[in-house]
Amino acid sequence: MKRLFLMAGLLAAVHLVKAQDIQLIPKAGLSLSRQSISNVSGEGFKTGFTAGLGLNFQIAKSSFSIQPELNYVSEGTKIKGTNLKYNLNYLEIPVLAKYTFGPVYVNAGPSLGLAVGGKEKMEALYGAKINKLDFGIQMGAGVAIPAGKGSILLDGRYALGLTDVNKGPATAKNRGILLTIGYAIPL
Repeated sequence: MKRLFLMAGLLAAVHLVKAQDIQLIPKAGLSLSRQSISNVSGEGFKTGFTAGLGLNFQIAKSSFSIQPELNYVSEGTKIKGTNLKYNLNYLEIPVLAKYTFGPVYVNAGPSLGLAVGGKEKMEALYGAKINKLDFGIQMGAGVAIPAGKGSILLDGRYALGLTDVNKGPATAKNRGILLTIGYAIPL
């Protein structure tokens, strides 16, 4: 009986994989980021760069899909009233659930970031070490404009960091808006 259920499950999985539409999505754009820092007022948005690559897996010809990505994101903060800008660069891996209706879509999911640059300047600001990992949630929406065999994607997201990136007494959490343009290439 267990073998029968296992075979039925494998056949269903093979059917779902065959029925999937897969898209490769290179993208680039702007990041508007800041940190929510305790004991500091006047944090402002810092403009940065983001670029990445995603794979969109449509689930069984439905409006739902799963989209894992690998992105480079320049985050950090700017202190209002000064010229002080602090960069903290990440490699982020969001895994988004995506729902499409017509050319418009919404997405949301968890994100894991690994700090890869700018840590020294941030550590000097906080007087403490920086957590290398940042767990958060991303949510957003976009539009897919048919172009050639694929689609041009205009995407906007809000990134909410849940991890205190500062190991010192003050808490600091990343916040950001990501605006990207990409091209969905059917595979």
